[in-house]
Amino acid sequence: MDVNTRVLKAYLDHFLPRDVVGPVIIVFSLEGVIDGIFNLYVPDEFSTLGWGLIFVLAIATVAYWGSVDEPATEELQERIDEIEERTDE
Repeated sequence: MDVNTRVLKAYLDHFLPRDVVGPVIIVFSLEGVIDGIFNLYVPDEFSTLGWGLIFVLAIATVAYWGSVDEPATEELQERIDEIEERTDE
């Protein structure tokens, strides 16, 4: 099986853009701080409900973000076509 690394990189850049990876790394590195602040304002008996609400909001935000970025799919296909044309030459 021949995998074109340039096409794979184009897919990764499209579905996991660098401008998203940075903030995700920062959030994970601050997980303890975020958890501490969360625990200050949310009682223990509501923590599961609070984290569930945060999870649902995160899913809704990502779903909305993905639905408004239709031209990006066309851009990805154009980039892949350009890569394949350069590879075929």
